[in-house]
Amino acid sequence: MIEELNCKDSFMAYSNELKQVIINLVSNAQDVLVEKKVQSAYIKLKSYSDDENYILEISDNGGGVSEDVIDKIFNPYFSTRLKQDGTGLGLYMSKTIVEEHCRGKLSCYNTSDGACFKVELPYAQ
Repeated sequence: MIEELNCKDSFMAYSNELKQVIINLVSNAQDVLVEKKVQSAYIKLKSYSDDENYILEISDNGGGVSEDVIDKIFNPYFSTRLKQDGTGLGLYMSKTIVEEHCRGKLSCYNTSDGACFKVELPYAQ
């Protein structure tokens, strides 16, 4: 686990729901790293802020999300895992929590090493 926590600001949010989002994203990254037997595996947590948002990025070196499914991963019941290993609801629920309950944005993109999930939460208005 690599921590680059550069934002120490406090803010109001649904803390238990956000904890579930973070647990889900870290757990998914861990599952990919184990499944692919990645040597020197890492999960990076990086926090910072910009002019409008508090930002948390959770990334790994598991090779990324296939380009042919990356636009579907937040759909309900979509899973890249075998039927017995996943329901396809984790990322959907995470996106719902971040975007509908917290007025933020959850997105995913590939880096040179793997996937990066970006949680953006707006400053209080």
